[in-house]
Amino acid sequence: MRGIKDSKLKIAAGIIVMMMLLYIIFSTFFISLEANHHCEDEENCPICVCMQICQNTLHQISDTALTCVAVFVPALLVLGVSFTASLYLIKETPVTNKIRLNN
Repeated sequence: MRGIKDSKLKIAAGIIVMMMLLYIIFSTFFISLEANHHCEDEENCPICVCMQICQNTLHQISDTALTCVAVFVPALLVLGVSFTASLYLIKETPVTNKIRLNN
């Protein structure tokens, strides 16, 4: 039962990631296509409004990504260093090698 929930969550997470990637790609594509857009009525121009929305969303996504990197990279470094240190701190003994000591 739990495996079904986990697989549904993974599928949902994958769909969300794909939607975000598509949004980023299409927003960047739209902004690059309309970069030379010039209009007289800047307040009611739908292209200018759509470009502003795309730019704001891309800035918010990049801010979130920077925050995630700032949090997760040090945590991964600490885990990596502790794992590497634990390899050198553990001594090999006959018990850890599962060697039987017969008299």
